[in-house]
Amino acid sequence: MCKVLIFSCIAAVMLMTAAYGAPLSTEKEHLLKTLIRDLELLKKSKDKIDLDLYTPTEKQECSWRTLQCYLTEMGTLENEIEEEDVDNLQNIKKNLQSLMDLIPQGTGCKICEANEKENFPKFHEELSNFLRSMLK
Repeated sequence: MCKVLIFSCIAAVMLMTAAYGAPLSTEKEHLLKTLIRDLELLKKSKDKIDLDLYTPTEKQECSWRTLQCYLTEMGTLENEIEEEDVDNLQNIKKNLQSLMDLIPQGTGCKICEANEKENFPKFHEELSNFLRSMLK
């Protein structure tokens, strides 16, 4: 009887976790908040950057592939940004990579080049919104 009760409690916890999502790890939450803050610092340069970048629109089920695309596109920004923003961009790239290490790879997600190219302000906005959605 006791084993059945324990098993039932464990099953209930697993179902609730699946239904409501597991809480964010503190490391993941910290990375997301840091990335959002760093992107705000890069926002002041967004009107100076005349570059079209692949901008993913897939949501949570393709988080890893979406982050990979954003990380790749951040690499193309290095030659376009002001010198005072280089360290900030390096931090963003490092933190995107660290965040990717915490997320399982999705399947059936489209490659980066299959996304539309958008100007930098739109790219910046979409990345910021995507990171904020991951915080929820």
